[in-house]
Amino acid sequence: MSQVGSLLSPVIVGRDDLVDLALRRLDEVSDGGGRFLLASGEAGIGKTRLLGAIGSLAAGRGFRVAKAELAPQDRDVLAASFLDLGRAMRRDPAFGTSGRELLDVLASRLSVSSPRRRDLVMEVVDLLATDIPTVLMFEDLQWADDLSLETLSELTRQTRDRPLLLVGAYRSNEALHGSVLREWRSRLVTQRLAEEVRLGRLTRDETALMTTLILGTGLPAPRDVVDAVYARTDGVPLHIEELCSALGRERLADSRAVLDAAVPETLEDATLARIGRLSAEAQAVARAGAVVGRSFVPSVLAGMMNLPVEALDQPIQELVDHDVLDPAHGTGQYDFRHQLLRDALYRAVPAGERRRFHARAAEFGATLEGASDIHASVHYERAGMTGEAFRTALAAAREATAMSSHREAFDLFRRAVANMPASLPDAEKVRILLLCSVAASNVDRNVEAADLATRARQLAIRIGDPLGAAEGLLVVLNVARREGDSLTSRRDMARTALNEVEAAAPSPQREELRGSGLYMLGLVEYDACHVPEARGLFLEARELAIGSDDLPSARWFDNMLAQLDILDGHVADGLAAIRSIGEETRSQGQEDNGVGCYRDVALLAMRAMDFREAGIGLAEGLRYAESVEQTLCGHFLASSEALVSWAAGDFDEALRQGGQALSDPGSASSRAMAQWAIGYVEASRGHRREAEEHLVPALEFGRRAERLDMILPALWGLAEAALHTADHDGAAAICDEALRLARDAGDTTLIAPFAPTAVRAHQAAGRPDAAVRFLDQFRRAIGPGAEIARPSIAHARGLIHLGEASITAAREALAEAIRSWDERGRRWEGLWARLDLAAADLRANRYAEAMSLVREVRDAATAMGSDPLLARAGQIERVAKGRGAEVELWHPLTVREFEVAQLIAAGKTNAELADELSISPKTASAHVEHILAKLGVSRRTEIAAWTSAIAGTASPTAAGVAPRR
Repeated sequence: MSQVGSLLSPVIVGRDDLVDLALRRLDEVSDGGGRFLLASGEAGIGKTRLLGAIGSLAAGRGFRVAKAELAPQDRDVLAASFLDLGRAMRRDPAFGTSGRELLDVLASRLSVSSPRRRDLVMEVVDLLATDIPTVLMFEDLQWADDLSLETLSELTRQTRDRPLLLVGAYRSNEALHGSVLREWRSRLVTQRLAEEVRLGRLTRDETALMTTLILGTGLPAPRDVVDAVYARTDGVPLHIEELCSALGRERLADSRAVLDAAVPETLEDATLARIGRLSAEAQAVARAGAVVGRSFVPSVLAGMMNLPVEALDQPIQELVDHDVLDPAHGTGQYDFRHQLLRDALYRAVPAGERRRFHARAAEFGATLEGASDIHASVHYERAGMTGEAFRTALAAAREATAMSSHREAFDLFRRAVANMPASLPDAEKVRILLLCSVAASNVDRNVEAADLATRARQLAIRIGDPLGAAEGLLVVLNVARREGDSLTSRRDMARTALNEVEAAAPSPQREELRGSGLYMLGLVEYDACHVPEARGLFLEARELAIGSDDLPSARWFDNMLAQLDILDGHVADGLAAIRSIGEETRSQGQEDNGVGCYRDVALLAMRAMDFREAGIGLAEGLRYAESVEQTLCGHFLASSEALVSWAAGDFDEALRQGGQALSDPGSASSRAMAQWAIGYVEASRGHRREAEEHLVPALEFGRRAERLDMILPALWGLAEAALHTADHDGAAAICDEALRLARDAGDTTLIAPFAPTAVRAHQAAGRPDAAVRFLDQFRRAIGPGAEIARPSIAHARGLIHLGEASITAAREALAEAIRSWDERGRRWEGLWARLDLAAADLRANRYAEAMSLVREVRDAATAMGSDPLLARAGQIERVAKGRGAEVELWHPLTVREFEVAQLIAAGKTNAELADELSISPKTASAHVEHILAKLGVSRRTEIAAWTSAIAGTASPTAAGVAPRR
């Protein structure tokens, strides 16, 4: 693979502790105490980046900095490190003439036929022992000559009281026993003249951060990509950057491309050059071992190479000594030090020899680590033995499926498909293609699942296998739901599949597929909010499963019926039933059903607006999904986790989790849920544009899928984003649309969070009657879902009472809303309810209670980074202190009185007021009198002036009207 451009991490990763140590040593050097810091580690581990970071920190503190670098050929050059240091100093004006003087000293001393080493060393030390804060760095000391090392030793001894920091770096794998460098390093460290830090490989999480920084998408790197990068590079920073650079950002986002990528030429050339310095026997063992894999045991390798096992002892030890192999203690195995080293060696094996070694590896595979048909199938395939590869891969795939190792099962089924013999009967090909499509579906590889199922269906139709064709269509239909196909197209597919099943001859397979078809059609009606129709279909499918003695399927249909109970308002019983089914199926080893119940509890609890319940067992569900490699459920659980974090007010964690879920290659529906979480956070922080970047695509997905459960959550986030950026009309319009959609669909749950958002939006837009109407229509539409919407209804009712100046009723409703929101784990609405109650408390002259609530909200909002909450809290504080804006712009009027004042400003007479508001003339006159009294004015023109000032966001005082407080 050719280089496509360098992709480097913009910051040094995984070395914070070492950078902190360097900062402490710089502080000590600034106080006049010299120090010597040695950094060691294998090639590519990041020593150069660390020295660069130390140099930048030192320069920022006013130190002079110079660095000496070496190449392998410098071993035979006397004082090579200091010659290069002198050249570096000469290029930097901060060192004045010191660089030229150092080069002159070295030239004069080294030009004589028998230079006196001690005189040269001391003259160099005298020249460099400065009183100016300085950092001198020496890189690649593994290639340093004896004189350079001796001079560096003396320099550190003589400058312990000078502001000089010496930094050296060397490759630990080249400091072999008995070498001068090893003895020199040991002497300095044991005499406390130098301290050494060892750079280790990056962890998987640090590799993830580095890959994320290199990708630069603003989202965490996909987890499967991180796993692939880590598997290929073993956390060696240089290898990470080289691999990423060789792939480029576009291909780097594909984990399969990462795993299949050839070793970057830069690393391959360096690796082969290093191996080329070893004995011929060691090179042969390394190449043969590379064919076996990352690990091997000597007995297997000896069999492959037709050698006695004792003949490998010396070559293997040589490879260990030169950091090519690591012994895995206690197992008799040897591992290559990193995967890219092994890959480079593998590519160096001639093709014919490689095929021969693979065939022998499969033959001797019984003694490999974890040996099974899984390993043999790889070797057979690479040996070109397709028949054996097919047979072993298929057997291993079935074994992996039985053990719920879904990722492994998919890889193996895919290998079996790739190696299917042409002579295999078509009916068997259909069966294998279907098995592979289901395996792909289990790991959320939906495009591949649909393609494989379509291939199986086409072949089944060609050979006259109606049940195989129907099964293929059902797999496609299952994927279609995840990827957002419309309800219309899914209903057509489900009915087509059922018709094809019905037309087939009676058989147990037909009854099983009929149950699957009823289930898929039931899901369509479920998504269409047609609860009675879905219930009938699930019950029919359950009866078929019981009649066929298929108890696992029957219990799964019980799960679906429990979900419908939740939609009918029986939340606690429904969630308890799903949890019970999950525990039962898990204990019986039905892993897919078990993890599916974890997913469904989270999804249905959130749909019932009980995020506290949704969070129970969520972490365990994620671990469970990972343990059984159920990627599909894992992606939904990950998105649910982000939503629960948002609801709990942990916004930063929600962004991290949502970003990871969005980055990972899940289904379109699980990604839309991740977008809700991110969008909600941005809306809650007052960032409308950023919220819309996620919520608008999520809404488009929902509309394309014709699924209200995917439409309304996106609409609610968009309404909140509009509301908290003062687009009250826009927020109200979104809420009105949501209510209309819910009523049309007959939904009784998904509309639940909209009530306070809509009431607040209509009130802020100066339409209190519209707010009242919305809540009235909302309560009629919610029907059996009233308990689900209890906190929402209480909150909206409190806002309406507050607008009408019914303070006692407002306080009671808002206190109920706070309790209910807290019980449901919805921190966002709970905080707003507290501010609304604080506003009511001020109206009731409950200053201390109001301020206690405001302080609580301010602390929470600061931690969350929520500007809308902070702004509202500040507004209430200013009112409480008698300064600035009022609790509402129309204070001291009620919402109704402000509406009358607006009509007066529009020039309406009392009779016109009565007609406009559908009230009696007497009531209209009473409203006018109350307004005059509250504002402390005597003429309608003064009411108009005050109202116009409010509309222009100016205070009444600025308009020349001073309302009485």
